[in-house]
Amino acid sequence: MNTLDARLLAALRASHVHLPATDLASQLKTPLATIEARLAELRAAGFEIEERPGLGFRLVRSPDRLIADDLHARLDGCTLVREIIVFNETGSTNDYATQRGRQGAPGGIAVFAERQTAGRGRFGRTWDSAMYRGLWFSLLLRPTLPINVWPRLTTWAAVSLASAIENSLGLPAAIKWPNDIYLTDRKVAGILAESGTDANNQPFAVVGLGVNVNHELRDFPHELEGKAGSLRMATGRMIDRPTFAAALLHELDARLPQLAADFPQIIAEVSRRSMLIGRWVQLRAGHAIVEGRAESLDADGHLLLRKTDGSLSRLTAGEVTVIAD
Repeated sequence: MNTLDARLLAALRASHVHLPATDLASQLKTPLATIEARLAELRAAGFEIEERPGLGFRLVRSPDRLIADDLHARLDGCTLVREIIVFNETGSTNDYATQRGRQGAPGGIAVFAERQTAGRGRFGRTWDSAMYRGLWFSLLLRPTLPINVWPRLTTWAAVSLASAIENSLGLPAAIKWPNDIYLTDRKVAGILAESGTDANNQPFAVVGLGVNVNHELRDFPHELEGKAGSLRMATGRMIDRPTFAAALLHELDARLPQLAADFPQIIAEVSRRSMLIGRWVQLRAGHAIVEGRAESLDADGHLLLRKTDGSLSRLTAGEVTVIAD
């Protein structure tokens, strides 16, 4: 998806000086009148584009809205995403991405929503998606990895998200196995990975990420006020959501080759950021409850739990609660 608006915004963002409309027209191989019309439309859409007579145009500020062309303009060199879709409101970005996958769409689609009315987390829980506060998006992927190692996708997304938070905001993000991101003692993000097949029986994966970005405490339901947090609450300032979204997509893209070629490096980083390793935990999986000390992660990212009888359990999924250090 390389629209004129995306290319125009990319050109403006790449320049630190004002660019004459004639230079933009030449660079983008587009008629001058078209460039001028698109600049006017972008301004009307909320982009602050400064014009100085004799000098040209300079992008000063983008609106705090997720706009497909604007996001695409920030993804130079990113091969993970070929198409970006942004809904102002939808039921669930995971559901939409799954629908596209079942229809046979190729991988590389990122589906964003400013608000989800039926967002969900693991175990069918509702995910609260406050309007214009967070990042709620899903990636449709067609991994070339053997299906039996597709559970690595959750670990890949968790490491990428924690790294994007730390690199962009300087905040040490922790990972609560297998799919939650914490800042201090508050959950700021979650991941939901699912899979399916299309009409030709070809498999696809959907990785959904939900990040609380600019929430204040009052934006959370009462039952989450003591548990949930946001990037804004941790930093004390508003976060530019489109900028962080692009940083996260670049991080996901950069780490994608590690899924096949260097997954031990991802495991090492999860271990370094883990909230669980070395602590006594309880894990619930269906009706089963297991307790023990979280010892390490195995080569595929499963949790190894040392029980009181000395035996080692390999856990692939479940809900974990820390009982003691």
